[in-house]
Amino acid sequence: MTIDERVEELLQSMTLREKIGQLNQAGTRMNCALPGFEADIDTWVSEMLQGKLAKEELDRRLAMCEENLREDEVASGELGNFVNLYEDEKIARVQKAAVEDSRLKIPLLIGADVIRGYRTIFPTPLALSCSWDMECVRTMAHVAKREAYAGGVNWTFGPMLDIARDARWGRIVESPGEDPYLAGRIGETLVKEFQRKEEDGCRLMASAKHFLAYGAVSGGQDYYTVDLSERQLYETYLPPFQAAIDAGVGAVMSAFHDLNGVPCTMDRWLLTDLLRGKMGFTGFVVSDAEGVRQCVAHGCAKDEKDAARLALLAGGDMDMSSLDYAGYLEELVSEGELDETVVDEAVRRVLKKKFEFGLFDRDYTYDPAKIAEVTLTEENRKCAREVGKRSVVLLKNDGILPIRREVTRILVTGAIAEDRQALLGPWAFTGSAEPVVTVVEGLRSYASEGVDVRYVRGFDVNDDRSDFAEAYEAAKQADLVIAVGGEREYMSGEAASRANLHLAGAQEEFLSGLVKTGTPVAVVLINGRPLAVGCLKENPGIQAILEAWHPGTECGNVIAEILYGRYNPSGKLSVTFANEAGQEPMYYNHPNTGKPGSDFKFTSKYQDIPIAPLYPFGYGLSYTTFSYEDFRIEQETLTVEETLRCSVEVENTGAYAGEEIVQLYLRDVTASCARPVKELKRFEKISLAAGERAMVRFELPVSEMGFYNRSCDYVVEPGEFRLFVGTDSERVLEKTVQVVLK
Repeated sequence: MTIDERVEELLQSMTLREKIGQLNQAGTRMNCALPGFEADIDTWVSEMLQGKLAKEELDRRLAMCEENLREDEVASGELGNFVNLYEDEKIARVQKAAVEDSRLKIPLLIGADVIRGYRTIFPTPLALSCSWDMECVRTMAHVAKREAYAGGVNWTFGPMLDIARDARWGRIVESPGEDPYLAGRIGETLVKEFQRKEEDGCRLMASAKHFLAYGAVSGGQDYYTVDLSERQLYETYLPPFQAAIDAGVGAVMSAFHDLNGVPCTMDRWLLTDLLRGKMGFTGFVVSDAEGVRQCVAHGCAKDEKDAARLALLAGGDMDMSSLDYAGYLEELVSEGELDETVVDEAVRRVLKKKFEFGLFDRDYTYDPAKIAEVTLTEENRKCAREVGKRSVVLLKNDGILPIRREVTRILVTGAIAEDRQALLGPWAFTGSAEPVVTVVEGLRSYASEGVDVRYVRGFDVNDDRSDFAEAYEAAKQADLVIAVGGEREYMSGEAASRANLHLAGAQEEFLSGLVKTGTPVAVVLINGRPLAVGCLKENPGIQAILEAWHPGTECGNVIAEILYGRYNPSGKLSVTFANEAGQEPMYYNHPNTGKPGSDFKFTSKYQDIPIAPLYPFGYGLSYTTFSYEDFRIEQETLTVEETLRCSVEVENTGAYAGEEIVQLYLRDVTASCARPVKELKRFEKISLAAGERAMVRFELPVSEMGFYNRSCDYVVEPGEFRLFVGTDSERVLEKTVQVVLK
């Protein structure tokens, strides 16, 4: 029997209530165990994320609550999918209620944010994108799915494919950066690896999110409005999702915000006409958490019943956490406001994925020993360390890194350096801070015999100056200071937008005083977003800046290997670093203007900050140097049916072996619509020994050199195109080609 036949057979035997249950996704209920005490979990979690409530206090309060796993709802067929359930034994319990106690024995989809690992936590998605290394991306997905699958999770709420061009937006930390091509490569790789079925049946269904253009929220303010032309959607925000769809992604998650006036959750043009019609998506659509209910707050549904009707008719198949489908769809059908065939079509999509991903064929027995065999293993940690090293970006180095042998007294300062939770970073709900290697532990572990690594707290992300003096005195006795600052875990992520991108609190003041001790200083940044760190770049006393992001479980080892030269950093920025928040959104592939920025007053720029970014897209230093020569194009005149072929010779001109990411950009010089000054089209990561040369070759079909015109038709127009190849988006060699009609 085919999957479609199995779906239809099952559908015919279902009651309307059971059908609606398959469209309902919820988490556990929390009931306070103390009479007269009201549990407000959302407020508590929000306060914890804002730093107002300690994690220990949150745990204490949660311990006073009783968790209801909704097993009765599962057994009755009223709840067909779970969200935010992270404990293996509890996952097994709710699946038992589904496959043993319910009438139809339909397994649950158990969804979780497995976007940077499961128990072994890898770098944040933004950090991972700075590796530009699809093998690293695949490795993360492989380890994550093995651990998650063993624990009972079968669905990941990822990849997150929102193009993010505004560092003020907190969720930039979850994104693959600002470039559609790089994001598409990452999305395709993640979908294929998460969904690849292994010999033991291990696989996770992936869901591309958030559809659509969530990264373009106005002012970088989370949940806010988005107003974009349809052409801009096609040009910038759709390509990563199209790559995921072409890779076979099982689900798509709609976004919270309104797009051009209509909440994405209830936008039929978006979810049906565009996603299913033009883009060819065949899986199911799930709302973001409480997205259906929020249509009322948007002012586009009169109440939650109306929101449920509008969302389902728009093409939203599953309601996450609002409980509005469960509460109102049956009533809407009975009143004739909704045809049951609409419910049936949504149920078909959900059931089909449950069959395709083997949910009906799994053994759901809870086996702690089997879970332990694949969870947080030494091999998994090694993978996290290797991926982490390749995600770190060296922003500045005036010769003090790697740490020289004569450096025997090292001071580490900064509260974050010893804070496992801060180092773990945001969006790691399935992991734990306990196994995280701190920066101090990593440096001491890798230090040579006779090297003293001392730690003094010194500073934090707040205005506390009480430990400044002790750190300054300790710095005077050291050969080198490693200052670890940036952002704590709650300072980026969802609901963590920031208007000020400078280092928070008194960090800049502390670092300014630190350099006055005369001891060389290297700053390690632990953060989720690009920061306005011009004060560090321009200060000659700060001789190195290492953008480590939040590397995850192996944080301290990742940083130590790079600082000591055990690994030569190779990461490149997937986002532009602006000089100030006032420049945001700032991105490399912007269209030109009629008055491009220059020293002349009447040109496009801010008069009080540099025109150029602090650090451009694609930027990243190495302990060695690379030269680019002999950029050649095989054919300078091409038709649309042909393929452009070019090559460049790259030489490692330094003293260390290293990896280089060779980047190819394109510009359509004259077109019917203003085109970006540069667009990334290809890249390749190569490894060269000191003194070694390599010829890097690229192929680009001319059909990929087009754009969407005013009518949103994809066209390749004849004319002049410029090709750029280089180490980042600014330091490039240039050639010209002509595209002609036949």
